[in-house]
Amino acid sequence: MPEDTSPPITPLAEINLGPSKFEQFLDNNQKLLTLLLVLLVAASAAYIVIRGVEKSREQSAGAALSKAVGPTALQEVINQHANTKAAASAKLLLADVQAGDGKTDAAMLTLRDFIAKHPDHAAKATASAKLAAQLMSNGKTAEASTMFQDIVADPSARYIAPYALICLGDIAKAGGDPAKAESHFKQVQTEFSESSFASIAADRLATVHAKAPVEVEPPPPAPEPQKAKSEPKPAAPAETDKAPDKKSAPVPASKSSSKPAKSAPKNTKPKN
Repeated sequence: MPEDTSPPITPLAEINLGPSKFEQFLDNNQKLLTLLLVLLVAASAAYIVIRGVEKSREQSAGAALSKAVGPTALQEVINQHANTKAAASAKLLLADVQAGDGKTDAAMLTLRDFIAKHPDHAAKATASAKLAAQLMSNGKTAEASTMFQDIVADPSARYIAPYALICLGDIAKAGGDPAKAESHFKQVQTEFSESSFASIAADRLATVHAKAPVEVEPPPPAPEPQKAKSEPKPAAPAETDKAPDKKSAPVPASKSSSKPAKSAPKNTKPKN
């Protein structure tokens, strides 16, 4: 019988039937993984609860804001529902009420508080424009110009940027710089041609180089004309001078009465 000369077959790899590395990791860190799972579930539950509470607070604050009338009620919403969107909106409404009542300083403080505490609010640009306008009215043009320039540079404030440019032009014109004012007005016409502020900019451009009228002193008042001396009024005519009343006119005398009376006979001498 011939000998088997074929080379022996050697296995390529041995099959390991023991636990895998992943299973070994789970076995070694089972307690840690269980703790992480518990923490994840607790965090998810806490997030859901917090979101529910926050939603409830927002709804309560919104209901309170809808019923608030007057500065006192608005201030109560701000105090009792702090850090809510409704409280932020109440500050804007309160600033408007204060400005309408002539309390400009209080209105500016309210707007500053809103801008500082709610920098991400959708109405931040509107609040900044209102504050800058009040500063401009009070003669604080430097601070107002800075705020208006920030509004123009903010991409999220494009809806109110043309108003800011108009105000910047007015400030420049009042400060004696008509060229700078003209550039602001032209920017409104160029970048915001479809805005209603474009017509306002056109009106401003028509008068940007016009000089203000020079005030002159009024002429002295003319002397009052001398009054003529009053002459004495003539005396009232006597009643007899009055025209006779037709009803009381005297009846004309008869013809007999108008004849002359016969003269008395002359005395004749007696005859001898």
